[in-house]
Amino acid sequence: MRVRSLGRDDIRWAFPAIWLIFLAYPVIGLLDADESATRTAVGLALIAAFGAVYVVACVHVIPMQRSNPDPRIALRYFIILAVIAAATTPMLANGSLSFGPFLIAITVFGLSRPFGIVVTAVVIGLALIGPEVIDGWDFDPGTVIALVVSGGAMLVARNLQLREREREAAEQRKRELDEQLAVIAERERVARDVHDILGHSLTVITLKSELAGRLIDIDPERAKSELAELHSMSRQALAEVRSTVGGLRTPDLRTELASARTALTAAEIEADLPTDLADIPPARSALFAWVVRESVTNVVRHSGARRCAVDVADGHIEVVDDGCGIDEHAFGNGLRGLTERVDAAGGALSVRATGTGTAVRVTLG
Repeated sequence: MRVRSLGRDDIRWAFPAIWLIFLAYPVIGLLDADESATRTAVGLALIAAFGAVYVVACVHVIPMQRSNPDPRIALRYFIILAVIAAATTPMLANGSLSFGPFLIAITVFGLSRPFGIVVTAVVIGLALIGPEVIDGWDFDPGTVIALVVSGGAMLVARNLQLREREREAAEQRKRELDEQLAVIAERERVARDVHDILGHSLTVITLKSELAGRLIDIDPERAKSELAELHSMSRQALAEVRSTVGGLRTPDLRTELASARTALTAAEIEADLPTDLADIPPARSALFAWVVRESVTNVVRHSGARRCAVDVADGHIEVVDDGCGIDEHAFGNGLRGLTERVDAAGGALSVRATGTGTAVRVTLG
């Protein structure tokens, strides 16, 4: 039988298993009955087996977790428990109905809602009609009330649980739709920006280049002026395009580490870089990529180091070199911008002298 595995600390099954205390009723009824020692021992063994199987069923079936259980597994446990309960009837008579709430719980929480309703009705029907048609069974109003209350409560709880899941699923679909609409809106904004920047700039550049071409022979000074304006306008358009595209670009940690190795090697700096990034969540990967980019750039440009090492884990990243060191207060634009990114992510950035160089460390909570 295939079942989901549980962690050592996963004890969510314990809540439904608490109700095993009610197995005290069939135990007391069996001990009070005028039965032989052998039949009493068999009855107690069956009750113990029922309790053990029910605990395992709580682990694998009753969904205190959010995912739905496998109905095939639930059906197998229900059959096993029903057979054990039926086997106790020669010793317990209608006392075997004490197992009813447990059978209802398995079907209501582990199988389809109609199946749970049917089983609940059958168990309550046995409590009402059984004493009329089965010899040795006595009508017990307390048992009937207990079955009606427990069965009804479980059906209501299951219905509320299913409605909550439907609500959460609807909210998740809404969030996904909102994200898709946000992406579409951003794409449209970028398309408009690029169109406005390039459309206007290229149109003017084309006109001025044609004008400069016509003026180059008849008015060289005017042509030079037009070419100078062309140069200025093209640089401005390029800066605007870079700003627009740069706002969309998110660095990738693997790519940045590969680029860092290339840059360090070109600068004749030994590179000690990580290769296993499996434990780094995607949400932190982008921030760590910015850290690598800025820190390695500073190492190459300013440190005079011979070696640079990068240490990456789930909660931190550290870039260490053996260069000339840096004053932690002497932040340039790059480190200030990196500090703002780290602060926005809820982390902390520190720059410290190591005695043989500099260490830039980012720690996330």
